[in-house]
Amino acid sequence: MKPNPFHVLGLPVSASDEEVAERFRELAVTGAQDAGELAEWAKDELMGLPETRELHVLLEAPGADYRGERWEDFARQYGRPPAAFDAAAGPAEAPQSTDFDLAAVARRLLDGMLTPPDVDIRPALDNAPVPLRLERSPLEVRDVLFG
Repeated sequence: MKPNPFHVLGLPVSASDEEVAERFRELAVTGAQDAGELAEWAKDELMGLPETRELHVLLEAPGADYRGERWEDFARQYGRPPAAFDAAAGPAEAPQSTDFDLAAVARRLLDGMLTPPDVDIRPALDNAPVPLRLERSPLEVRDVLFG
């Protein structure tokens, strides 16, 4: 399974064929053998059939921008190794029922369930199926019984 060609070349989906070719040349000059083959595959996918390119556009994450410095900032900020947990602390215990305030949890749930939603009745009043002031009932008992 190969990655999305836009990801391989580090280009947004709006990149033109000229930008794809330019980025391929950059990677071919500076990249390793495996990276060069993958970049060539990506270039062929994006510059080949329009249907193939459109498929890759649809499968690309919306708003992806691989060449921006935002990715490098993110990698610098979050690229550190995970925290080492102290092995001497022993295994963690499962939470007990005393660790939770069950009454507070129940109150929060019930408050959300018992709060009625805001309703705008103006459209119902403006478009009532029968007039709001009736001089005579729209339906009589005899109408129901005898049609």
